[in-house]
Amino acid sequence: MTALKASQIHNERLTDRHSNPDIDIDRSDQNVVFFKTGNLLENVRERVADIQAGQKRKIRRDAPVAIEYMITASPEAMARLSKQEQEQYFAESLNFVEARHGTRNRLSAVLHLDETTPHLHVLVFPEREGKLDAKSFFKLPALTAMQDEFAVKVGRQFGLERGVRLTELLEKGEKPHRHQSVAVYKAKKLKETEQALSRLEQTTEDLAAIEAIQPQKNLFSSRVSVTQDEFETLSSQAKAYAATKEILQKRSKTLLERERSVESRETLTDKNECLTRQNKALAEENSRLRGALSTERSKNSILLTRIAELARLEQAEKELRELKAKLKDFEFSKMSMTF
Repeated sequence: MTALKASQIHNERLTDRHSNPDIDIDRSDQNVVFFKTGNLLENVRERVADIQAGQKRKIRRDAPVAIEYMITASPEAMARLSKQEQEQYFAESLNFVEARHGTRNRLSAVLHLDETTPHLHVLVFPEREGKLDAKSFFKLPALTAMQDEFAVKVGRQFGLERGVRLTELLEKGEKPHRHQSVAVYKAKKLKETEQALSRLEQTTEDLAAIEAIQPQKNLFSSRVSVTQDEFETLSSQAKAYAATKEILQKRSKTLLERERSVESRETLTDKNECLTRQNKALAEENSRLRGALSTERSKNSILLTRIAELARLEQAEKELRELKAKLKDFEFSKMSMTF
């Protein structure tokens, strides 16, 4: 449930503190909320309870209770689409998810327009045939079929192509791309930018000397070392490289600042994950102690029942002794009357 709450806070922008530095909070009011659940956690708990009531097998405490789809396209592809086409693309994508899971199982859908590339977050409850079954939706065959279907029904009409299938990569002996954290991704991009900048600086230094080149005639012929046209061309190229260098330097500085910000937030995230693991361990220990307490209560109940039975037995024995005493007195009295 903790991860679900975190998704809701991020998707619905319920806080101004975000781990993603690409979020422009000044544009957050442009985000589109297609629908959301008033009390998301309570709604999910009720759905889980309904499913549990209809089956004997106990639902695991760590069972996934939500699936989140993040639908987008490459920055280049999104740039080719007009604003109206983008809206239509995300609306069709939402219809696709609803058709797969049913409108009853939708939890929230929010379109983010305050980040670099527009994208849609959709949260759904993973119910299938009356059971909580998130795993069935993400088995490789089912996932591949879903991606194929999405490419045909939605992506194709907007000029989008199906990505490389995982099965095709495996057949070629290639390893699939692993998900990277924001910090790792930004660091990688920053390194690439710095390397490109370093190469450009070297090229710019080599071309900077062009400004000092003057076309001079050779003393022994009519040829010049550099023609005027060549000089002007090379000089223009050097100035263009200098301008490009300035742009890359600004981008490099921005990426470096973002990387530092992300690293700080990643540290907080790691601490939060550590606390989450500790909390889970405590919850498991608490569950174990509750089970032990329940066992002891059962034993105590049995003992109380036995004590009550012993009390009733002692009372019966007392009554029997009293009855025997009365019977003895009666027999003695009868004998006295006989004599």
